[in-house]
Amino acid sequence: MKICLDAGHYGRYNQSPADKRYYESVMTWKLHLLQKKYLEELGIQVITTRESQSQDMGLYARGAASKGCDLFISDHSNAIGAGVNDHVDYPAALCAINGSADGIGMALAQCVETAMHTKQPARIEKRRGQNGDYYGVLRGATAVGTPGLILEHSFHTNTEIARWLLDEKNLDRLAKAEADTIALYYNLSVQEPEKKSGWYNENGGWRFYLGNTGEPVTNDWYQDGKYWYWFDGAGMMVSNTWKTGSDGKWYFLQENGAMARDQWIVWKGELYRLTGDGSMFEGEICLKTDEKGALKQAI
Repeated sequence: MKICLDAGHYGRYNQSPADKRYYESVMTWKLHLLQKKYLEELGIQVITTRESQSQDMGLYARGAASKGCDLFISDHSNAIGAGVNDHVDYPAALCAINGSADGIGMALAQCVETAMHTKQPARIEKRRGQNGDYYGVLRGATAVGTPGLILEHSFHTNTEIARWLLDEKNLDRLAKAEADTIALYYNLSVQEPEKKSGWYNENGGWRFYLGNTGEPVTNDWYQDGKYWYWFDGAGMMVSNTWKTGSDGKWYFLQENGAMARDQWIVWKGELYRLTGDGSMFEGEICLKTDEKGALKQAI
């Protein structure tokens, strides 16, 4: 499958009246590159209409650039007038009037609704002009036989929406969801990435990945075999230090990360005793010898 992605507008265009940091042209440029990344990871061939954000290109020519493609998508955010309107937030797919993109258009609009949690439901719209489609990019796509749509990612005249679209983490999640929607709609086989499981040496330390989720253990103890380990918030194994348990007791993590048990350790020049469950012993220890005179302890 081959898709043509078009970032709506160029330069710094369509500033939001609700949040002056937002420009539609900047958002769509970032979004279409993320879409390209995730679509290509799914094995889909992707082309874009422009090589740089500063490059202008005629509307019809942008649509016609999709010749030989199976789908043309022009990314946008919508607006109501020139002022702030916090009541309207529906996403919409403006589809070619020949109906060739109605199905995928609705699927993508609903994807945006779900990802952005809009209050109003997604919809598809069509607009006819004197020469066919009112929108030049859709006329161009239709002329070369490509199903085409303009995907409006809600309204940047809405304060909450403008701020949501300014968050690049949101854009990343949105692009991934849209790529997955396209793959599902066209029944493309998507190979699940192999989940990590077990120990991995990463970023100068060790992580332990759970096979059922593929995620590392974080901020928690984990027992591997007969040994217990503690992993910090970044999922890195902690070693050569003390750690308190939920019981309020102290436990020592050795150089290899394993919690020490039933042994003596020297820590910063001082001697400590660890019990059979690994907790630090506090109190009195009676030392005595066996029948051969060897020293042993009795706790």
